[in-house]
Amino acid sequence: MSGSSVRMHRTTLRTNSAPPKLVVVEAACLSPDERTAFALLSSRVAAVLVPCPAQGELAIQCQTHSCSLNQAAVIATSQRGLPLLLEAGIALALRGAGYENEAAADMVFKPRSSGGLAAAIEFACRLVA
Repeated sequence: MSGSSVRMHRTTLRTNSAPPKLVVVEAACLSPDERTAFALLSSRVAAVLVPCPAQGELAIQCQTHSCSLNQAAVIATSQRGLPLLLEAGIALALRGAGYENEAAADMVFKPRSSGGLAAAIEFACRLVA
């Protein structure tokens, strides 16, 4: 699979199950392409940008949006996103977000500098469609 933009990792990706009710994106600011993808995602499901996730952040967001951790999808862009990935029902990460994140993710996308975050957000859009 060398050269592939997406790598499947865990076998728990629930693409055939109920769609997520919440998508948490670990990012402070978005590029124009990422912003467009995030706006589309936000029109379909509860979506939240979390620039610096604190301990228990995913549980707080799930409580706010009335869903369980299993109903949440997370997109991690840096090592700070690892606690979110470990608790989420669907875990997506970008290459370069840290070895631990890539190992914990269901799918790994290209680095952010190569459009990986926009691709991950678009993938989340397909999950909730």
